[in-house]
Amino acid sequence: MLYDDSDMTSLPVLTPEDTRRTEQKAFDLGVSSLLLMEHAAQAVVDELEKALGGDCRGKRVLFLCGTGNNGGDGLAAARLFKMRGGWPQVWLYGEPKTPDAQTNLQWLRLVMKEEEILDLSALPESQLPFDGESPNQPFDGYVDALLGTGFRGRIESPLLSRMILAPYHDFHLGMAQMPPVIAVDIPSGINGKTGEAEWPYVHADVTVTINTPKPGLYLTKDREAVGKIVVADIGLWDMMIWNSNALLLDGMELNCETLLPPALSLLPARSLNAHKGNCGRVLIYAGSMGMAGAAAMCAKAAVTAGAGLTTIACEKEIMPVLQTLVPNAMCADIAEAIKNPPACDVLALGCGLGQSEEAWENILKLWNPEKPSVWDADALNMLAKHEMKLGKNAVITPHPGEAARLLSWPMEQVLADKFKTARALAEKYACTAVLKGDVTVICRIDKEDGPVYRLNTVGSPALAKGGSGDALTGILAALLCDSFDIDDVALACLWHGMAGVVGEEKFGQRELTTEQLISCLHDAERWGRGERKAPDCYRG
Repeated sequence: MLYDDSDMTSLPVLTPEDTRRTEQKAFDLGVSSLLLMEHAAQAVVDELEKALGGDCRGKRVLFLCGTGNNGGDGLAAARLFKMRGGWPQVWLYGEPKTPDAQTNLQWLRLVMKEEEILDLSALPESQLPFDGESPNQPFDGYVDALLGTGFRGRIESPLLSRMILAPYHDFHLGMAQMPPVIAVDIPSGINGKTGEAEWPYVHADVTVTINTPKPGLYLTKDREAVGKIVVADIGLWDMMIWNSNALLLDGMELNCETLLPPALSLLPARSLNAHKGNCGRVLIYAGSMGMAGAAAMCAKAAVTAGAGLTTIACEKEIMPVLQTLVPNAMCADIAEAIKNPPACDVLALGCGLGQSEEAWENILKLWNPEKPSVWDADALNMLAKHEMKLGKNAVITPHPGEAARLLSWPMEQVLADKFKTARALAEKYACTAVLKGDVTVICRIDKEDGPVYRLNTVGSPALAKGGSGDALTGILAALLCDSFDIDDVALACLWHGMAGVVGEEKFGQRELTTEQLISCLHDAERWGRGERKAPDCYRG
């Protein structure tokens, strides 16, 4: 029932509207909607069975079902769970409103006892199955099929709030062994399109999303609530709509994919007669007194990611430090470098540079808009003060704070819609924008296709440390020596994120340093090529 993603390099990220369009294509061909619901339910029960230790027999699970087709998936899953030897209990938030959900409720009533299926909306307060705020009996697991991906706004109903919070009040096993929660398509209360969520909303251990991931699963501020994302194929893969027109950002279609770890197998192999001169030359203008480490980490990442020749243009005073920290990189006095710029294929700017007017003038003298360039950190802060178009060969890599300065937007606006933010950056500076975060949104404006997006969803909290962005800049610069495309930019972000996951496994979530992160690039590449298994801490 699941996609075999062992060699898949990307998945489309489609909105709830796109999913309905895909399903409608199947319905128009005569495919039964009940059959698709059955396939979705099978995928849910498969994941539920895994969460219960591999066996449904004798396990008591509460199925929380809404009135739409999301609830219908839950009703079908309850029946299949019973067929596998489980003991389902079903709580309804009202009678089903869609034909398929109604059919599945009728079917369920044929195989379950009346008292095992409760419509809570029809019960007086005194008869609700709660002991205070807790369910009146213990459960081994929960299935959330209350609200689907079309949910918008916030939950106002006290009854619905109690149903959503039921798993968190089930303390019969103690906090260390909370029953697993499986969400159908998206945790109830989270907007499938934007990720917006106002408490209360479900916190799932596993989300079984149907057909493709939805943007809200990645863009929500509380990604812990989504848990592990499992993408379930219900038989529509070949009918999938890859180009979305559902987001309609100013009337333009959304072309969006998320890269998967096997995409690292696309890193180009070196020819047998390769030499340093044809493996790419990176020039890095970075570093200043007190911030030489940022330049060093950028250069070390570029060297490790494959740049044939790496040169750091910097103040003369910090050259001894950099030559000690990165012996594989050359150093050039910035005063000489702007007179006779070293040969380079890619220019990387900003890491630990400072924000003096002299530094900005030096950037303008080194920068060639006809060649690839990567703008980070202080280069972005200076760009915000000296706004200009960078051109198709430039990449900017702001975190949300830098994005707010570049756009003169409040932080709330930057975080409210990351697609819109990334597009605004790409349009304003006429470049490829990499909006960094726990999920990185990459955007460039294509003349024919409009905004084209890539997401990198692979990463680790271990990357939340000064120096991680410097490493990404170096990796980007090294990869852009080979070619320049949005997929190359996304590949660099993926490699960086995968190295973070490997680093978390090897060194710890708190303890990982930037140097250790860079040292994990090789194991990350081996993971992408299938030469080592995914780290246990990888959530998928």
